[in-house]
Amino acid sequence: MQRPPRQRGMTLVELLIGLVIGLLVVVAAMGSLVHMRTASFLIGDSTRLQQEAATAFRIIGSVARQAGARHLENTLGAARVVFNPQYAGYGIRPDTGHAISIRGTDGASGLSDTLEIRRDAGVWEAEGIDCLGEATNKGMSKSGEIDSASQKEITNAFSVIADRLRCDGSGPTPGSYGVVSGVEDFQVWYGVREGNALRYTTATALARVSPAPWDRVETLRICLRLVGESRGHPAASAPGCQGETVESDGRLRRVFFRVFQLRNAGP
Repeated sequence: MQRPPRQRGMTLVELLIGLVIGLLVVVAAMGSLVHMRTASFLIGDSTRLQQEAATAFRIIGSVARQAGARHLENTLGAARVVFNPQYAGYGIRPDTGHAISIRGTDGASGLSDTLEIRRDAGVWEAEGIDCLGEATNKGMSKSGEIDSASQKEITNAFSVIADRLRCDGSGPTPGSYGVVSGVEDFQVWYGVREGNALRYTTATALARVSPAPWDRVETLRICLRLVGESRGHPAASAPGCQGETVESDGRLRRVFFRVFQLRNAGP
């Protein structure tokens, strides 16, 4: 009678080796999953920051390019073009007689700046909306009361409150509303012509001159520092709008610059 073959199972060493190999595969898969998840969050944050910056610059740019715009008077048959002589903006500079359509303040101790821009409300039929997309009711205050002395200009005031770039317009909605979120810094420099060159300066430097030459500002150089939401970004410190170093807290940061020309600058 033939003896049946002897059966052998796995030894303890072979079992342990198999378990170790399996654990290594699981660890590698988990590491790859974590890496892909982090990369996904990073790409999502980067895309969102790009979109937020584009939105902010589109709104600010459209407002800045129309700073000081005046209504064209009905001069049919006249020998020259006449724009609304009543437009005063934020006031008339006494030594030049020019209307001031832009002004701002520098943030104290590294805080964000503020920026205010005006134009004639007489052009409201075509483009009479503020930064919130609201039409200005000429001769009507924000409370709804008739006031012939108010709302003669379309006003847009930008500031940063609680990490949101906000705008207060001249439409019927009271108060300021957020335009984009995740804004850590908002800095503005003003381009003033000196000879054939533009020199960029701050609101504080302009205010030191009396009277302040706001009517000479021809361009705006604006910086936004935006921060992402997720904290899985391993990057080190990042540069800020003014060359300062911003320590990393695990969130993605991006700095964006844009320059806008004030098309109606000058006499």
